[in-house]
Amino acid sequence: MGENGSVSANSEIILNIKSQMQQMNPAQTRIARYILENPEKVEGLSIGNFAKESKVSEATISRFVKFLGCANYREFQAEMVKSNILNHQNIRGYAGVDEMSDIYQISQKIFDTNIQCLADTLSILDCDAIERLADLIVKSRQLCIFAQGRSVVTAASIKHRLHRLGIACCNYCDSHEQAMAASLMKKGEVVMGISTYGRSRTVLKNLRIAASKGATVVGISSYRGTPLDEICDIMLVASSNEETSFGFEPSCATVAQMVILDCLYILITNRMKEEASECFRLTCEAIESERE
Repeated sequence: MGENGSVSANSEIILNIKSQMQQMNPAQTRIARYILENPEKVEGLSIGNFAKESKVSEATISRFVKFLGCANYREFQAEMVKSNILNHQNIRGYAGVDEMSDIYQISQKIFDTNIQCLADTLSILDCDAIERLADLIVKSRQLCIFAQGRSVVTAASIKHRLHRLGIACCNYCDSHEQAMAASLMKKGEVVMGISTYGRSRTVLKNLRIAASKGATVVGISSYRGTPLDEICDIMLVASSNEETSFGFEPSCATVAQMVILDCLYILITNRMKEEASECFRLTCEAIESERE
């Protein structure tokens, strides 16, 4: 927690490690996990001791810090010091909940993880990308979404909101439906692919088809440098606190993605102004008629 009880966002280098996890080889993953699990130790380790602790060679450590964008190990150490992570309790997924029995303790861990993920996402939020996407949707008055698995939840949240603004929003989860929709895309239309790890094969394949038809391709993910990242004209990236091998799929990545899309929704609403107000009035009346 920061001052006044607020949660501090993780440092830039820690967020960089998290966002690149899916692109790392086994040796790099071992190094990354050691940093995330032992942030209080890393700052003072020599490159030799760091290599020994993470069970890799010194050359692998050198390549790893360059992979993160640091010129050398000394610069990496300076970034670790500057980040002040020693004064921050890093929250890593739901790790440790298997050893907890108290419901409040479990709940606190889950809430803290999600709150931390939101704080981290805000610190890396690409506001320009959100603004560009809002302008495109307001202009085209449509959005086509491709999603699978738990990303369907994220897709449903933005579809529901945009419908309330009178924007034609279609959400395709079936592979055949995605293929048909992609084949009919036109220039000026917007298609969004949602994939937490940026590697959903069906979503990627159909986004490529949509791109070949001239559509603007948007991606929502929790990792950088993925195949999804390579396809997209606009990329929105949330933070992820899923560095745990216990077997859970924390909801924090999905929650952070949904909050980013809430920001998009509000921005679109503000751009539509009076038209949005009228749509809200009409849809509120429609919904009220369904209540007893």
